Amino acid sequence: MSGEYGLQLDRALDSLRIPDRFRTDFGDLGPLMQSMRERGLLQPPTITPEGIVLIGGRRVAAARELGWRTISVWVRSGLSDRVGRLLAEHDDHITHKPLNLIEEAALYRELKTVFAEAAALRQRASRFGRLDEENGGTSGAEESSPPGDLPLLNEAGRAREQAARLVTGRAAFQKLDQVCRIEDIANDQQASESLRSQARDEIELMRNGAAAYPSHLRMNAALTLDQLDRIAANPAEPEEVRDQARKEAARVRDSDAKAVEMERIAKAALQRVQAGSKRKSKPAKPVLLLENAGAPVLYSTLAFRQIWSELDAWWEHYDLAKLARELSEEELGQFLRIVDGTVRFADELRAARADAA
Repeated sequence: MSGEYGLQLDRALDSLRIPDRFRTDFGDLGPLMQSMRERGLLQPPTITPEGIVLIGGRRVAAARELGWRTISVWVRSGLSDRVGRLLAEHDDHITHKPLNLIEEAALYRELKTVFAEAAALRQRASRFGRLDEENGGTSGAEESSPPGDLPLLNEAGRAREQAARLVTGRAAFQKLDQVCRIEDIANDQQASESLRSQARDEIELMRNGAAAYPSHLRMNAALTLDQLDRIAANPAEPEEVRDQARKEAARVRDSDAKAVEMERIAKAALQRVQAGSKRKSKPAKPVLLLENAGAPVLYSTLAFRQIWSELDAWWEHYDLAKLARELSEEELGQFLRIVDGTVRFADELRAARADAA
């Protein structure tokens, strides 16, 4: 059968190959083999037309242990030649020139899309597996879980990690996301020309061997300076606030600090201006707290990218036990309310993305 994701068909197990870039120690396959023996294959692996396994290596290994000769697969076509070459390489035979960060980011974007599409299929399979789960069986999600040494991530995070591991051999998705974000700024027609120009400069630095993190910090500082410039040019702001924004921006630009310090200086300058603006302006109604506050102000896609890049993997930096002890009921309630709203927004965004495809 065929569908929006690709072509589903049966394939001889002997014709499939798991890339050396993937982990080959699949852990205990016993529970998965039992599930496949009793219930069949709930979610087919994803392969390239050449038979290279993209997703579902554990399922392929379990099928071989069970003595199956064929297995149902999704054949994912439409991949670029560069991705095909990457998948075809064996780690112990790599002789090509290493990819630069920009080339890695391009592959990462493409593969992340593939893994995200497969995640959507896993979710569908999980829904159909609920009946077995209620009767004491196992849902389809278990069969599709990553190897035991990978962190338990949400589907989007898992797609990012899988793509990064395939491209770099490591879970370097944060670095690659930083590169992609800078590329997005360079191509964002809503961004100022100065921002886009700096993003293009940073891309060239990385293309020629520079690391991603300093560029990420410099772009953060540039984005903050751009916000200061917007405040300074906004006629709706009090003149005193606009003047302060101009002075703070000039002070940051005159600084000869290194990237990490420049980012901190720029953020501190923006916080001072925003604090001054709040003192000079009539307090605004909290948009997220009042149901009848009217239509909320809509922010740009650029602002969305900046917020979420800064929140990336934030949960890895807090002590759960300490938060459980120290957060008040009000603070915990606020956090849970924001999470609930974020999950709803994520579902709506995923649906809107599917409709736009």
